Amino acid sequence: MKSHRQHYRSIKRGFTLVELLVVITIIAILASLAVPVVNKVMENANTLRIKATMKDIQVAIGNYRSEYNRFPILLPSSSGGDDVAPILTNGTNQIINILMAQTDPAASPNMNARNIKYVDLPNARNSQTFGIIDPSGGAGGGAPIQLVDMWGQPYTIYLDTNYDNRIANPDTQNIDQRISARAPKFLSSTSGMLSRGRDKTINTRDDIVSWR
Repeated sequence: MKSHRQHYRSIKRGFTLVELLVVITIIAILASLAVPVVNKVMENANTLRIKATMKDIQVAIGNYRSEYNRFPILLPSSSGGDDVAPILTNGTNQIINILMAQTDPAASPNMNARNIKYVDLPNARNSQTFGIIDPSGGAGGGAPIQLVDMWGQPYTIYLDTNYDNRIANPDTQNIDQRISARAPKFLSSTSGMLSRGRDKTINTRDDIVSWR
């Protein structure tokens, strides 16, 4: 018969190597299953944040148009009856300045003479993603503000500048046939926005758009 001390020692016996390997294998399997789920959750969260930003800008464009009876851009003298070319928020124009009331008051013409702030956008993080890269861009001299998405890329804005209440559907140019094949030629909208998505390339499957 075992003594009490022998019994106690047998209870305190550690895991065997096989048992440890089994535990480690189970943990590895659970981790491999969790990673895609976490990535999908983060992807969905990024998409929602970008769509919310695009919606805010579209609402701001609509409110600006109601106030000034024009779009917040300087149009060329003649566009041949077509909508103006897609606009990038890459700091080469002042559309974000105008919507945020950060224009140079001495500029002629002053595209937001009533100094109405139609949208409030976040500043980009240290990684230069998701927001305004230079928050002081429109102060004083009215230098164009650059707005980027989650991957540091500018948004593309489409405007119905010929006022026919429709814009050409960018989906018709998508290289993914599942998108382009069923895309109507026009969208019944006065504005639209697009983010290039994770691959940073326009007209691909992972584009994040305001119309679908």
